[in-house]
Amino acid sequence: MNITVGIISILIAFAILIFLSFKGMSVMYVAPICALFVAGINGIPLLTSITEIFVAGAGGFMQSLFAIFLLSILMGRIYIASGAAPKIAKTLMGVFAKNADGKRKQTIAVFICIAVSFLMCYGGIDTFCALFTLFPVMATICKEANIPRKFMVGLITCGVSTAAITPGAPLVVNSIPMGLLGTSSYAGLIPGLIGVVIMVAGGGFYLTTAIHKASAAGLNFEYGSIAVPEEKEDDKYPNFILCILPLVAVVIVFNVVGELVPALLVGFILSLVCFWRNIEPAEGKSRFATVIDSLNEGGKTAAESLFLGGVVVGFATVVQATDAYQAIIDGTLSLNIPGTLLVVFAVTILVGLTGSPPAGLQIVIPVLSESLAISPEALHRIASTASQTFDTLPFQGAIIIMLGMAGLKHKEGYMPVFMCTVVWTMAAALAEAFIFMAFPGLG
Repeated sequence: MNITVGIISILIAFAILIFLSFKGMSVMYVAPICALFVAGINGIPLLTSITEIFVAGAGGFMQSLFAIFLLSILMGRIYIASGAAPKIAKTLMGVFAKNADGKRKQTIAVFICIAVSFLMCYGGIDTFCALFTLFPVMATICKEANIPRKFMVGLITCGVSTAAITPGAPLVVNSIPMGLLGTSSYAGLIPGLIGVVIMVAGGGFYLTTAIHKASAAGLNFEYGSIAVPEEKEDDKYPNFILCILPLVAVVIVFNVVGELVPALLVGFILSLVCFWRNIEPAEGKSRFATVIDSLNEGGKTAAESLFLGGVVVGFATVVQATDAYQAIIDGTLSLNIPGTLLVVFAVTILVGLTGSPPAGLQIVIPVLSESLAISPEALHRIASTASQTFDTLPFQGAIIIMLGMAGLKHKEGYMPVFMCTVVWTMAAALAEAFIFMAFPGLG
């Protein structure tokens, strides 16, 4: 089989996956179809490509991330059911936007959305899982500041992606390089923090500018098809300090133990203890039954999230089984560019081809660590940041679910996501690469 034809078939398959996602078709069946297309063109037996290669890739993804997804989403459900997540947002809006209105209120609301998303995610609620936790919080803030609904998903993902690239984050994309390179969670601290500033400033500037323009054109906030978040009386929300406590605990435990699952377990248990009395019993039910119902919903969300992510990884696993894939990787790794820039492009391409930052990092970091003369700390930080660039392409499960929850089509709500989590994350990764190139000792 001609390698060039194989490479073209992979590019066509990804284009089809993106196009059909934009058209509202589910990756649940589009991804296997694209996998069959790639397998057929590249000479892989069709039955084997699905029953063995595809299923093995999807299953491996779900097995490796099951505990992290489940604990993150369950913790997030407690934050929503108790009102702890909305309390954080309400407190910040009350402090910083109390007397603001118009454009000024929208600008403040944008950065509060980014701050709340960052805080929840940096506190251990995984990037994928935080999207579901933050959805009703963003709806409340957008309503109060009259931010058009089309920006909701972008507002969430900007803060979530920023947290994911921040040194010390108790998240998968920070822990994988630690295990592979023997680095600390704060590896590349200074360049990493500069990357965070670029993300917040760039994403915040884009969002405020676009929102002001949309408002001037006559767009206003409306709930559309989304569920209206329930408001509580002020005295029924948890204390603000208690709201922060489980998040801080997750960060501390992660940085002491170096493992995500124990840290998330501590956060989940602590959130139950701190917020138990703030979970109001549903009509005709006890508080215990209400908590169980909320956790059951979390279990369903975890299963759906894992399966959607697994399906995309399954498609990517079929792509990885082709000779053309190896040719793409060899070509990328042989680019005659500085090592730090090579890390950016190699990780970005691998994440796009694998459909998963964890999978992409696990594949490319060992290869880059052996072939490049850069410090493990530089490799850790640049790779971690670059892994977030193609993590939010249109066919990714979290994006599809979130746009659906917001009642938006891709053409309505995807551009803010793209600008914040692809364009500005790439800018942050490139900035880190150039900083490490100029100052190699900053690791």
